[in-house]
Amino acid sequence: MIAAIIVGAVILLALISKGIAKSRGFRLYKEELPDELGVHRDKEFEDIVHSLEDSLPIAYVQQVKQRMKGENTKDDEVEWTFFEMKRYFLLNAVIKDVPMFSARVDEVWHEMIMFTVDYERFTEHFFNRFLHHQPNVETTPSPQPNKRAFFDWVYAHLFDITGNSRLLWGKFFQHPLDKSTLQDFQRLSEDELLDRYFLRNGKWEKQQRALIQTLKEEITAARKRKKMGESTYFKKAAKKGNVSNELLFQGFVFYSLYEATDFSRYMNELLLYKKTIYAGDTASYSGYSCSSPWEDHHHHHDSGSSCSSSNCSSSSCSSSSCGSGCSSS
Repeated sequence: MIAAIIVGAVILLALISKGIAKSRGFRLYKEELPDELGVHRDKEFEDIVHSLEDSLPIAYVQQVKQRMKGENTKDDEVEWTFFEMKRYFLLNAVIKDVPMFSARVDEVWHEMIMFTVDYERFTEHFFNRFLHHQPNVETTPSPQPNKRAFFDWVYAHLFDITGNSRLLWGKFFQHPLDKSTLQDFQRLSEDELLDRYFLRNGKWEKQQRALIQTLKEEITAARKRKKMGESTYFKKAAKKGNVSNELLFQGFVFYSLYEATDFSRYMNELLLYKKTIYAGDTASYSGYSCSSPWEDHHHHHDSGSSCSSSNCSSSSCSSSSCGSGCSSS
């Protein structure tokens, strides 16, 4: 009896501690949700977004969100985690084997599956198949760095990465693209790559081929830059001003090809100059990397960006503020 009481007390204490940690340790920025999932217009993925939205009945969505709400869960958190859940579903409609890298987004998935009939209808309508749940096991460090790197590449080419994207998925561009993946995109045909990396359902083949062509072009550009001896190009370009998405993507592929051993250090130097615009202000906080409000105990967006370019350098960035997302590895 005494042992049972002790065990029960330990479980209760753990649940209370978890609730306190959640209430104190996780806050999202007060950002407006991007229209059409924030997809990049040039990728022509708007039709996929519309198909996804049409596959999610309003009543089903409202029921899931209601289950997500709790004493310590604010409406912003509910909206943003559900928003990123939809982005994850879109990725699953395009590429094969998309691991779940977010514990918070995974919780949304759990809630959706609780409505078994609605979930089955949704996945059959949107994916033309039942999408089985792939549980999040561990997010930091990533248990599957190669898959996380490809996830980052596709995610960043499809969506605008906001501060909340970074908070929910963790740091982006912390792992180089796998050597075998890069070799495949150099030597295999589009059809072979579609079979190996993408879902061949015929619905979104045009967009899938566009993604394949993009990575092939980025690899070609990286090889050309290496041949011309421009290994320091990205560092010099970054110091001249704000880093564009195009420059960031080129650096991601270049460093994956030629600096895989020190990839994190090189990419984080480049990410220091990457800025995002949110809540109407230009901020130094990068949605790709750097610290988060709950990492440095600054829990509210109103208090300012969590890491400026001046305090996020490799020389001054501590483990409590920017972690491995800013400092040299």
